[in-house]
Amino acid sequence: MPKVKIHPLILVGLFINSVAMVFYAYRSYSNQEMGHGIIFTLLFIFLIGLVIWGIVRNKKIDYTSK
Repeated sequence: MPKVKIHPLILVGLFINSVAMVFYAYRSYSNQEMGHGIIFTLLFIFLIGLVIWGIVRNKKIDYTSK
């Protein structure tokens, strides 16, 4: 079964969501809600990791298909 690329709009959506998590984390830290801030920071790291992994995966698929 051939590998399928991750659609760029999905990667853009994940990136926008990760930026939103940063804003939520900042707002939570400024309101002294440390638990929420930590959760949103972890979500940001997870989503940005997915975006980076998706970009690397797409480039790898492009490279191997040529």
